[in-house]
Amino acid sequence: MKLHRPLSLSIFLYEVVRMVTLLVLSASVRSASFVSPALMAYLLAPQILYVFMALFLWIDEPKYHSYLPLYVWGKSISLWAALLWVFTSFQSLVKTIVMYTGSAADSLMIAFTVLIPLEIVTIITMGIKLKRSAEDN
Repeated sequence: MKLHRPLSLSIFLYEVVRMVTLLVLSASVRSASFVSPALMAYLLAPQILYVFMALFLWIDEPKYHSYLPLYVWGKSISLWAALLWVFTSFQSLVKTIVMYTGSAADSLMIAFTVLIPLEIVTIITMGIKLKRSAEDN
C-alpha cells in the first residue's frame, strides 16, 4: 500500500465531500416537489462509485491503474449531463440565483452548478495523471 499521493488524497476527499453535500441537500428537499429525496437517492447512488475509485487510486495507484480511464470517462459523461442540464434549465437557474429563497431545492440547484467547474478540474487532473502513466509504460 502506498498512501503517499497527496493529489490522489485530495481527489478522494473532494469526492467524499461532494457526495456528502449532495446527499444532505437532496435529503432536505421536500417530497412534495418534483425532485423527491427518493428520486435523488436513486440518481446519486451510482456516483458513489467515483468515491471508491478515488479511494482505491489513493491506496495503491499501480494496482488500480485500470480505473483511471473509467474514472475520466465517467466523470466526462457526468459533466456533459450537467452541462446539458444547465443549458436546458438556464432560465430557472438564473431565477434561482437572483431570487434565492433559501429552499432546499434552490440550494441543490446551486450546488450542482457550483460543482461543474470542480468536476472539470477533476477530469483534467485525472486525465493528466492517465496521460503521464501511459507515457511511463
